[in-house]
Amino acid sequence: MSNWYFIEDKESLPPARNMAIDEFLFSMCQKNPAGFFRIYSWDIPSFSVGVSQKISKAVNLLYIRENGFGLVRRITGGKTVLHDNEITYSIISSEKKFFQDNDLYKSYSLIANVILKTFNRSGINAYLGEKSDSVLSKSNNPCFSFPTPNEIEVKGKKIVGSAQKRDKNALLQHGSIPISMNYEAYALGTGFNEDTIKRNMTSLDEISMIKPDLLIKNFLISLEEFLGINLIEYNYSKADLTEIDLLEKKYESEKWNLSL
Repeated sequence: MSNWYFIEDKESLPPARNMAIDEFLFSMCQKNPAGFFRIYSWDIPSFSVGVSQKISKAVNLLYIRENGFGLVRRITGGKTVLHDNEITYSIISSEKKFFQDNDLYKSYSLIANVILKTFNRSGINAYLGEKSDSVLSKSNNPCFSFPTPNEIEVKGKKIVGSAQKRDKNALLQHGSIPISMNYEAYALGTGFNEDTIKRNMTSLDEISMIKPDLLIKNFLISLEEFLGINLIEYNYSKADLTEIDLLEKKYESEKWNLSL
């Protein structure tokens, strides 16, 4: 078992910074066997789109710009997410437990089961979704507007949205656990029906009184239990921050964010 590290960014960060850090950790795992578990948040409400989504179909760019929302393109797949009052996680790995012995579907399922145990440990009656609408999954509908297999649901509603990137050396999976949701903004920012989003997703404040810090603690416990090790706290070095600064410029640029 290679070293696994835990990072909790206490300060809310700009969307470009968050995506730059995730890509940097992914590049570290590509070079050496390692694992990272990161928890973070966003300094302004921000829409993120999947790497292959067309901006004109995924979001209402005029609404986003006129109302001061952030916008960033992820390197992972998946659909549009509004990141606002939420817990955002990333799991990055190049070692056998999550990556080398598993394909995308299997590793996604393993991570989903860790998150499921997190919710159950927190007193939330959650379960893994089973159904998927193939028409919706191929559409430009936002991430939380339709159910998908192996994602966490409560009372028939999606509570976690995740996306993954992998190559021959490592995987990066990150996801959103809404504490609350601005349904109107999510609908207007994606040009989608607000009632449909409300019907298919939920947030922590709608289903539980749990404090976010306790859910994060339970997430760490569940991951350590699955791995059979204690994670090591990781602090960014000066060299790390220099590389992250360079990557951040990519995620700040329209060349990247509006590339499709």
